[in-house]
This record gives sequence, structure tokens and C-alpha cells, in this order.
Amino acid sequence: MRWLGLLSVLPLIVKTTSAVFADDAFHIDYSHALLGEPRFHTTSFHRPHTSTNASLLYTLSDKAVLGAVNPRDGSLLWRQPLAGQPIENDTNSFLVTLQRDGHLVSGHNRTVACWDALDGRLVWEYTLPEGASIHGLQAAPALELSSTTGHQDVLVLTLPTTSGSPATILRIGGDGSGLKWEHVDSSHTDGSVASIATSLNHLYYLARSHGLLASSKVKVVTLDSATGHEIEHTSVALDSDHYNAGSGSNCPFLLSSEKPFKSVKFNLLGSSKVASLPLDDKGDGIERVTVHTPESPAAAPHFLLHIQGKTRQWAEVYHVDVKSGEATKAYSLPATEEKSAFAASSNGASVYFTRITETEIFLYSSESHGQLGRWRRTSTKGHPLHATAEVVSRGKATFAVRIAELSSTGAWSLIRNGEVQWTRPEVLAYATIAAWGGNGGSDPLAEELDLELSVNPLTAYVHRLKRHLLDLQHLPMYLLELPTAILKETPDADAIARKDLVGSQTVIVGTTRKELIALDVTNGGVIIWQKDLASEIPGSVQMKSITVTDGRATIYLSDGSLLVLSTSTGSLIEHQPGSIPVSDLVQIPGSPAQAIIKIDSDGTPHPANDFAPSNPLEGNVVVTVGDDGQAIGWTIGHSVEKTWVLKPQSGFKVTGIVARPEHDPVASIGRVLGDRSVLYKYLSPNIALLIAQSNADLLLYLVDAVTGAILHTSEHHGILSGSPIPAVLSENWFAYSFTSQDPVSSALSTQIVVSELFESSVPNDRGALASQSNYSSFSPDARTNPHVISQAFTVPEPISHLAVSQTAQGITSRQLLATLPNSNAIVGIPREILDARRPVDRDPTANEREEGLMRYSPLLDLDPKWFLTHSREVLGIKNVMSAPSLLESTSLVFALGHDVFGTQITPSQAFDVLGKGFNKVSLMLTVVALAAGVMALRPLVRTKTVEGRWKQ
Repeated sequence: MRWLGLLSVLPLIVKTTSAVFADDAFHIDYSHALLGEPRFHTTSFHRPHTSTNASLLYTLSDKAVLGAVNPRDGSLLWRQPLAGQPIENDTNSFLVTLQRDGHLVSGHNRTVACWDALDGRLVWEYTLPEGASIHGLQAAPALELSSTTGHQDVLVLTLPTTSGSPATILRIGGDGSGLKWEHVDSSHTDGSVASIATSLNHLYYLARSHGLLASSKVKVVTLDSATGHEIEHTSVALDSDHYNAGSGSNCPFLLSSEKPFKSVKFNLLGSSKVASLPLDDKGDGIERVTVHTPESPAAAPHFLLHIQGKTRQWAEVYHVDVKSGEATKAYSLPATEEKSAFAASSNGASVYFTRITETEIFLYSSESHGQLGRWRRTSTKGHPLHATAEVVSRGKATFAVRIAELSSTGAWSLIRNGEVQWTRPEVLAYATIAAWGGNGGSDPLAEELDLELSVNPLTAYVHRLKRHLLDLQHLPMYLLELPTAILKETPDADAIARKDLVGSQTVIVGTTRKELIALDVTNGGVIIWQKDLASEIPGSVQMKSITVTDGRATIYLSDGSLLVLSTSTGSLIEHQPGSIPVSDLVQIPGSPAQAIIKIDSDGTPHPANDFAPSNPLEGNVVVTVGDDGQAIGWTIGHSVEKTWVLKPQSGFKVTGIVARPEHDPVASIGRVLGDRSVLYKYLSPNIALLIAQSNADLLLYLVDAVTGAILHTSEHHGILSGSPIPAVLSENWFAYSFTSQDPVSSALSTQIVVSELFESSVPNDRGALASQSNYSSFSPDARTNPHVISQAFTVPEPISHLAVSQTAQGITSRQLLATLPNSNAIVGIPREILDARRPVDRDPTANEREEGLMRYSPLLDLDPKWFLTHSREVLGIKNVMSAPSLLESTSLVFALGHDVFGTQITPSQAFDVLGKGFNKVSLMLTVVALAAGVMALRPLVRTKTVEGRWKQ
């Protein structure tokens, strides 16, 4: 029996690796690092260096974000926002890929920048003078390399931003040496259209006047690309809408067409001859014609016209005779009712055209109409908008094709021989509004329990008995799986267990593209469903707000109408037109449901009577901002009444209003001090923080929203003009941030100011309201202002947005969630660090240390452990939201803007859940060892007991 006794010490020799707690980074958080929708002419496969045969996928999106994506898995390798931050609807950004040196060159606004294609590092930068803007960018012919370094130069077309200035063409050294030469077009007039194209030896400058008196001719100036000297000046008669194609090849040309698209005019640059290419509409009216051609000097002079009719789409392939300057039709591709996208690519002199439809992919050679390859698509969502292809020959008759496709759903996918390799949800880069959508479904057990509560006790007992009997059917399988669940870890076990504890939560987001998307924020932010509402929302109408109630998502539009969708499936339930346009919306308590209040542009609230109305409860208070920058208080019930107006100091205008969150529970009405006395918090659901600004000054008012009484004011000077003033109000404290500029040194400084409100400055004293059983904002005692303690902290960089973490009961300490646009990060600052009661110029006393107070330091260094995004960069974050989970210790965080980010935070540590350090095997061995020890010692104890009795 000695071996049984040895089991009692087995837990002591078990390897104690469970004491090391693994970091939850990249396990409980997720991020969609986005680029935006790629633009067709700035997306390509390109080898980052001549020493490698592998290519990367490069794009410059319509949000002016340049990036590189790994074609293998779709991961983002690097990105650079050309404007500093993503912008909307960018159309004047350009990108060219340089040969032999592994560089990319971008043009945006006044800046030409060269980037290392492998890591995105800035190589050199050239800034144009004031008054000029980039309107064209081309790589100089590859045969003309810089004499010393072998770098390829770039050619830039600039147009003036002010009237009366000339257009300019510049050649900039690819080695960063700056301007080589420039050509000035003094005949340029305001509104003129201009572009550039290159061939092996020449640069073509194309210009056309704009206006009623403008001629139908395009001016073509031929320049020597090496010296910039003008060689020839001709005019070509073309139709109204012209564009050049084939730039960078050995035969750049002009194509021109206009409705009803009976023909296309063709001109080979360098020749005055204009040919008319007839188009067959196939009995279907032509609505659009697009040209596709490879931009490689070695490629054959072939191009494809993608013709889109009213119901069908087809294509025609043309060959260009360089000597005669004519284009002849080679063959046509059949018309299909499916929407198609075409892509042109080349390998040496061979040119390939790839056709992508909703169900199939076809590969053609430019020489003949025979199919080189045909693949059935494995999956598809939406229809293709445009695509970029890379074709690899595997012998004489076998080909492989990779296609980077942008679909109508905003998804960017890579398709290899018909199979989708990865998909990037670039549509999320346009999200502007969001709302928590709940758990996405009902709980069957909760429904059963609700049913039992709604019937008589006997029926409820029978129903519960039946339910338990049905549960027993699963008991054998549960017992069989129990050992495996205890002893064997699965890759998703932690995620599944955490989701069961934290709960399932979704977020409904609305985009500027008029789409509604549901994300599972507790499962990596995957898209649950996506709904295109463009057919329901007119052109200029925008989504203003989203509310979720009882499994229905309501989207309020700027024209006053609303859409209702199911939160579980995204299906449209109803569309109700409205009659009152709105600039903002608020929800207030009402009967039988919350009432919607529409806010006009002048700050006047209106109950949404054009919908199925809910009657607002009496006593609701709403604060708005008027046209003249005044704050206005309204009482809303059966009627709307203006109760007060607050006009800020002369020169100031109210620019923002901050109220307490709708879910803001208070766990304790007082703060227990180190000597066990209590400092009572000033708690009021009716306080509001008003932000007023002038040119360089900031003024904040803390007001009672019922009476308009000013409870506290703060004033700051030297504010950086145009900088954001984020603020947050929660429980009995508020915080705000601003960036100021020193007038002498022009140095910038960002501060966070935290103010705490108490009923009295004396512990255990509740002030004038201590003996009151009822409270009214209009009583004489209500004039007593709270005791305010404020403190300021200087942080290393500006803050663009503030939010506060939320939990179910408010027991957990709060975190201040700050967005750092310069670092592209989100940081969670513990509330204890920002305590306004931290002692100044002295060490804390014993009682203060017991409270957790530390000595005040004006400089607040951001601890790396506070960064919720860890090493990730989250770009363009505009809004951060927080919601409680099923665990009191855990708060859910969701951020949107350009990127999408989500995580789970535990400000007071995970006190209600076992961590990763818990070792199930060690626990089981300990229990077994203790049981074995008891069994082993039982005979000894019995024998000793019997012997003791005999001795007595």
C-alpha cells in the first residue's frame, strides 16, 4: 500500500508551467487592416525586386491609401496613407511601378513620393510648388535609365489650382536627385482637360479646351522624353469624351467615343490619321465602352474593348499596325447576360485577356478567340466590378491565372484557377455609424423558462419534467465526451469557452456606400450578413442613426424616413417614408417603447409623428445647439417646450454636447477613504457638458440640463485651431482633451483634464441635500454646486476620440479609451491613474496609499501595457464603443473608422473567470492523489483507533 501513499506527493512534482500566464494578445482581439476599394488603374501584380520571381499585389485605393498585399493569404504587408489619413472619394492619386529597382512612385496633391516595394519605406520625396496639383504620372521609358544609378525616372503632369497659371510637365530623377527638366504650356486655360502618355522614346502631352466655344480637336505635343524638347505639335479631331490608352507601350493611342456609341475613333499617337471603328450593338443599346491593354513595352500592340449593353456584355479585340497607324478587328467575344469584368496582362510579347463573369473565368490569347483556359467559380457574392490578372504559362497548352477581383459587395478577393484563395472586406473601410445588435438570436432555455412562468404551476411542472427527460437523452453522449473535453485541448477550446462565458454579441454598421453589415464581435469580427440598401435610399440621402430593439435594426435616414431590418438575417422588413428631414436623432423614454426625437438643423426637436409614434414620457430633457451657437434646453412630453437658453461668452459658440451614457450603472454612491470615511459622489442623470470654442480658446460648461444652471466652468487658451476636443462624461466625473500651441516656440502640447464631482468637500457630509427625502432641480437647495476636483495630465501625442469602458453592474473599475491618430492606436488608461485626488508635490499618506492614490505627476507616460491594439496599427479610427458582457469583469470594445478593431478588456483583472494558468490536469491529479491518500490512510487510522481502545 506504500505506492498509494506516494500519490499524495505527486502534485508537488508536477511541472509548474501553469504559473506562467500567457498574454491574450491576438487571441481575444481582432483587426481588419483595410485599404479601401482598389482602383482599377492603380492595381497590379509586381515583383518587389528583380532577384525574385514572386510578385506582390499592389494597389492605391479610392481613399488614397497605398499598400502591398501578400497574394498567398491576403495579409497586408504594408500601407501608406498618402494624405496622412484616409480620405473619401479620392480621384487624383496616381501610382506607377518602376522596373529593375523595386520601387513604386505615387502622386497625390502636390507630392511625388518613391516607396520601397518590399517594405513600404519612403525612398525619396519631391514636393511641387504652391498652386500646382498632380494630374498625371508616368514612368519614363525603361531604356532611359539614370546614368549613374540605373534608376528609372518619372514624368509628372501638373495643372494649376489658380486661374491664369500654366500647365507643366516635369521629369524627376528616379534616384531622388530632383527635377531634370520641365516643359511649360502657357496656352492652358481654366477647365481644360490634359493628360500624358509615353512610348519608348517620346512623351505625348494631350490637351483639350473645355467650354461651349471649345473645338473638337485635341492638341498633341510630342516631346523628347530625355531632354523635354518639343519635337512636334499636331491636332487630332476626336469626339467629346477622349482618353488615352497603351501608355508605356511601343504604340500609345487615343480612343474617343460618345453616345449612342455607334463607333469609336482611334488615333495612334505620333500620327495625324484618325480611324473610325464601328461598333455592333447586337440589338442591345450600348451604354458604356471600356478599353483594356497591357502597359508593357515588350507587349504586342493589341487592345480589347469591353462593351456594356442594357442587358448583355461582350468584347472586341483589335490589333494595331504601327507602320500604317490603323487598328483592325481581330475577333469578338460572345455576349452574355452575366455581368463581366476584363483584365489584360502580358508575358513578353504575348498578350492575354481574362474574362471574369459571375460563374466562370475564361482565358484568351490576343491572337485568336480560342479559349486557353476555362474555370468554374467555386463561390461568388455579387458581380465583378473590375479585376487585375496575372497569367503564368505551364507548357504550351497549360496556363494558371491569378485574379484580384473587386466585387459589387465591396469584397476584394484573389481567385486562382476559379477557386477563391482569400477575401478582404474592404467595404468596412466606409463604415460611419454603428450600434450594438445583441446576441444575434434567442436563447432556447430562456424561452422555455419564460413559457413556464406564463402558465399555471401544474402545467409548468409537467413541462419542466418533460424538458429534463429530453435532456437525459444527451447524458450518455455527454459522459463519453467528458474525458476528452477535460484531458484533451482543442485549438478552439479557449475561444469557445470564452465566448460561452462572455456571451455572443453583434454590431450593426452602416457605410457611406449605403450598405448595412452585421459583424460577430465575439468571433473575430466575421461578417454575418450584408445588405445593400442603395435601391431603398435615394442618391443624396444619408444614414444618420441605427437603433436595435427586439431583434429589429432601425436605420434613420437624413430625409426623415426609416428602414427596418432583421438583425439575424438582414432581410428588409419595412420602409417607412418620413416628412421631416433631420440633422440628428435622439431616443428618450416613451410608452410603449422609446420615442424618437428628430433634431432640425436649427436645433429644434420634433417627435417623430410621421412614424408609428411612441408617446414620450413627461419630464424628458433634451439639449440642442442652435444656429447661433447657443445651447437650448427642451422639455419633451405631450408637448415640446423650450425651458432655457445658454449663451456662451462673447466670441464663443457651443460646438458639442456630451451627456452620460445610456448604460452607466453606479455601484457605490460614495468613495470610501483610507480612514473609512466616505466622500459622497455628486450623481445626477441630468448633467451635461457643453463645449464652446472661439478661434484659439476653449470654454466648457457643466450644466444642469433641466434648469440650465451652470454647475462648473473651465477655460483654456492657446488651443490649436482645428484640433478636435474629445470629451466623455460618466458617473460623477468627466474628462476632455485638447492640444495647445505655445505662441513663442510653436511647440504643441496635448493635455487630458479630469474633473470629479462630489456633494461636499468634507467626508461623511452630503451637503445641503443630506436631510432631503425628495429632490427637485427647481428647489432652492438645488442651487448648491458640487465640489469639483480637477487635474490635468500632459500626454505625448494628440487624442482624437474618448470613450469609457462599460460593464453590467459598474462594479469593475473603468478605463478611459483614447484614440491616438499619430500612433494609429487605441489606449485604455486606468481610471486610477487619472484620479484627480492624487496628492500634488508630496508623497501620499498611509491612508491615501490604502486608497490606491499615488503622487501626482503632470506628465502621463502611456504604458505599453495600456495599448489595446498592441503592435497593430488601426488607421483612421473615428468612433470607439463599449458594451457590457455576461461577465462583470469584462467589457467589449469595438472601434470603427477606416479600420475595424475589437477586443475584450478586464480593467480590474478577470476576477470572475479562470485564466489560462489554470491547469485541469494538475487539478484532477490533485483530487485523485487526495482520494488515494485518504484510502491509504483509512486502515492505519482504524488500526490506531482500535489499539487506542485496547490500551484504555
